[in-house]
Amino acid sequence: MLVLVQVHDLFKEVEGMKKIMVLVLSVSLAFLGIGAELTFYYVPHTGASDPFWAVQKLGWETACRLLGVKGIFVAPTVFSIEEQVNMLESAIAAHPDGIATTISSDTAFDAPLTRARELGIPVIAVNIEDYTPPYVPYIAYIGQDEFIVGEVLAKRVLSEFTPKRAVIGIHQPGLTCLELRAEGILRVFRDRGIPIEKIDVTPYPTQAVEIMKAYLARYPDTEVIFTLGPLGAHAAIDLVKEQGLEGKVRLATCDVSPQILDAIRDNLMICAIAQQPFMQGFLAAVWLYLYVEYGFLPPAKMPTGPTVIDKSNLGLAEKQVQTTGGL
Repeated sequence: MLVLVQVHDLFKEVEGMKKIMVLVLSVSLAFLGIGAELTFYYVPHTGASDPFWAVQKLGWETACRLLGVKGIFVAPTVFSIEEQVNMLESAIAAHPDGIATTISSDTAFDAPLTRARELGIPVIAVNIEDYTPPYVPYIAYIGQDEFIVGEVLAKRVLSEFTPKRAVIGIHQPGLTCLELRAEGILRVFRDRGIPIEKIDVTPYPTQAVEIMKAYLARYPDTEVIFTLGPLGAHAAIDLVKEQGLEGKVRLATCDVSPQILDAIRDNLMICAIAQQPFMQGFLAAVWLYLYVEYGFLPPAKMPTGPTVIDKSNLGLAEKQVQTTGGL
């Protein structure tokens, strides 16, 4: 009987020790941030069907995986401010630990981001900042000044030669960042008295080729086609090749892809402006993590561009495109 009592008491002690160990382990894991997984949302204006945003998504997901956080990337299939705002509203309603988003409209984000701040959800703006006061509430911006991008691109082209006429093909009219790039180009060329205008080429390559072809037929003295991203640039490259316009119509663009680098190497394109999309997506996750976990305050603006890519630095640019898909 005594033996049975001793065994029973020993069993109770073991069970008690197990409970204590579980409690200590739980506290330790919580202290280390393990087990209480953070959730971050990235809600840009366009999804991974756009080559540029496929690279952004890769950067975001890579950082989230390394940090051990749950990173959710949701975006419209085709640029839509209304759909983006709806997705942002859904993300806020999920009460995540942080949100990254693009400020693709001067007015549409005031209400949702104010609500996010009231709920204590930190927001980082990526790729497009708010240019018009009163500014929407976010803790930092990761990207570039888009008006300066247009100026830098235009000046690099003019350092090569002075064209008789130029045209800007915008693939998503109304998108703040693209409109600002176009405005920067227009300002530089108009100050020099060079004829230039902006046309809607749509985000669809086949339509874009036909629209630009029609423009060149109407204005055969056009010597430069500016595009504002890979969707327009790839169509412009196809147009020059199909129409045998090598050496007659030169190209310049924003953002970088393997096709764009090939066009620079083949003298079809003078240059491209890089803003390093992988870095933008990656840093968005990193800074949300540092802010939430450790209280680090990010710089108000973290520039990732503009950087001119031409034949002089093609090798380095190719390395980044090979490893991340874009630049």
